[in-house]
Amino acid sequence: MTWRIGLATGCCTDHPILDVLDAAEEAGFPGVEFGTPPRHFSPWDPEEVEAVMRRLPSLPCAPVSMHAPFGGLLDLANADAHERDVAIGRILTAAKALRHLGGMLLVVHPTDLSRAHHDVESRLACAADALRRLIDATSTFGVTVAIETPLPHLIGGHPDEFASLLQRVGPAARVCLDTGHTHLGGFTRRFVELAGERLVHIHAHDNHGHFDDHLPPGDGGIDWPAIVTMMDDVKYVGWIILELKCPDTPMAEYFRRARRQAEHLLNGVVTVPHGS
Repeated sequence: MTWRIGLATGCCTDHPILDVLDAAEEAGFPGVEFGTPPRHFSPWDPEEVEAVMRRLPSLPCAPVSMHAPFGGLLDLANADAHERDVAIGRILTAAKALRHLGGMLLVVHPTDLSRAHHDVESRLACAADALRRLIDATSTFGVTVAIETPLPHLIGGHPDEFASLLQRVGPAARVCLDTGHTHLGGFTRRFVELAGERLVHIHAHDNHGHFDDHLPPGDGGIDWPAIVTMMDDVKYVGWIILELKCPDTPMAEYFRRARRQAEHLLNGVVTVPHGS
């Protein structure tokens, strides 16, 4: 099995998206995920969306996905129904921008609320309600919503909570595995088993088991051959998107090293040319 390896542009939150797209091209990535941090790219700004649209034809990178904006007033587990409606509307706008750019998969955080400070069951119910509505709405224009596995201290970050969330969302639920998040909790295999055939996207990054470092695969403590086995077990066929911390060194050089390490560790993966 070989997987296509792409780059998440949102890793460099303080750099304009066009600069990161240039670095992704230079580093040899065949696909990109659009990030939406405020200083990086605004999917609500038609001028920014059109600027990216104009850049894409000259890129060898396929537009794969978008990481939906999240947190604060955009948290899908917000207890206030009106504010939750606003969040859904904003994320739907991002999904339409993604479709305009040619991508078809939207990665969504179910919530960024800490388990220690909120009622887990009520927040899971709120998140499931919002996710069902998002999935229904985006399906009408061809975008798939992938629910990202949260950090272990967040609601949904324990496998039992995530299983409950998927059950509440229903059969249309799809999953994005975040390798860094699940490694921190020690639950990667369990999350992959929970997702099964619903696993449609992977955010790949490494850490040493203490912090969400967003290191290139191989720079931390994750057992990548074990990850490969897990993906084989569920017959995973989607993209692997490197979601990295922005480097202090030149971006393209750092991204190129990360891509090569990922290709080596993920069982001799070779990148797939644009359009294939």
